[in-house]
Amino acid sequence: MDFTDLFNAELIRIDMDWTSKEDFFREICNKLFESGYIEETFEEAIMKREASYPTGLATEKMNISIPHTDVVHVKKPFIFVIKLANSLPFIHMGTTDHEIEVDYVFMLGIKEPSKQVHLLSLIMDKIQDENFIQTIESIKDVNEMENYLKNTFRSDEQ
Repeated sequence: MDFTDLFNAELIRIDMDWTSKEDFFREICNKLFESGYIEETFEEAIMKREASYPTGLATEKMNISIPHTDVVHVKKPFIFVIKLANSLPFIHMGTTDHEIEVDYVFMLGIKEPSKQVHLLSLIMDKIQDENFIQTIESIKDVNEMENYLKNTFRSDEQ
């Protein structure tokens, strides 16, 4: 599966800072709504899903969150990539109270549920790849990040 169309420089933020996870979700969802990517219901839905099914993930090399919600709240598919200037607390996946400090957020808006599982698996593989981590750590420009992510998530299938 090829996910290159989901990456867009308009939906990449580098070294952004928020005081709370709620402010983070509000601002990102406002941007997505204004740009026509999501329904008005998306913000509430993603906050509820995050409370019930946390998406924080700590690996040996990086901490990331991969928030997503039901396809009915998505108008156009996307991946919003945020490299935080200062980490934000997210609850670790599979727990209800284990908080981790997250440095990256890959917010997913997928229209086809069958693709979501594959994309989540692919992201989890990448965040354990030292070369991938070193590269995204070094990138400071949204266009460079877009190109790198498109090349990285390009399918080898013909």
